[in-house]
Amino acid sequence: MSSERQDEIHFLLQEHRNLTVIELAQRFKVSEMTIRRDLKNLAALGLIQREHGRAIYPPVPMDTLLMMKMGEAEREKARIGQLAATLISEGDSIILDAGTTTLAVAQALNTKCNVITNSLPIASVLGNREGITLLMTGGEVRSGTFALVGPMTRAAFHGFNADKLFLGATGVNIERGLSTANMLESEVKQAMLNVANVVILVAHSAKIGHVSFHTFALWDSVHILVTDSGLSASIQEELELKGVEVLLA
Repeated sequence: MSSERQDEIHFLLQEHRNLTVIELAQRFKVSEMTIRRDLKNLAALGLIQREHGRAIYPPVPMDTLLMMKMGEAEREKARIGQLAATLISEGDSIILDAGTTTLAVAQALNTKCNVITNSLPIASVLGNREGITLLMTGGEVRSGTFALVGPMTRAAFHGFNADKLFLGATGVNIERGLSTANMLESEVKQAMLNVANVVILVAHSAKIGHVSFHTFALWDSVHILVTDSGLSASIQEELELKGVEVLLA
């Protein structure tokens, strides 16, 4: 159980960049001493950094991020990206949200289409790809995620008519919908949703059940979920009852 919890802590820190011992203890319903032991083990492996009362995911330069070897979760995200990319038809106009799973969609994309994104890593992947017309939003760069956010980013979507939106989320919960840890990113996601015809959520199954800081969409906004085979049959059934098509990579 401790190794599974440590894997989940590592995953959460990748998403949130930093979390306090108290937050982690409350999330996992264990003592702060237990969390400190978990963090000590993760730090000894070089996976995180510790400060007084909190843990930090080490900042990774963008070029390093793109060249990192894939671990288990990244391999699953790659499979999600490959399956999601098959949903893109030639000539589509699509939006790729910022995030590691949408980055996997970009890496798998080989269909001639128009792409608008607020992600610098995605732009780096698609900038020289033949057949891709790439549009980049303006905005403020968020350190760590390299996502563009703010009023300039939101304004970039005005007048844009997207056939498909490939959307990421930090929290994916049956009752609370889709959520993220940052209000600026939440506002950008809502701007994307406003101009998309079909919304495709791409999410690792480990995110299912989590709730983050701000809900930016409910399930009636989502048409398709592309995830991995770790999704439970009961959750899949609940989502299908809500009208969401579930595709397992």
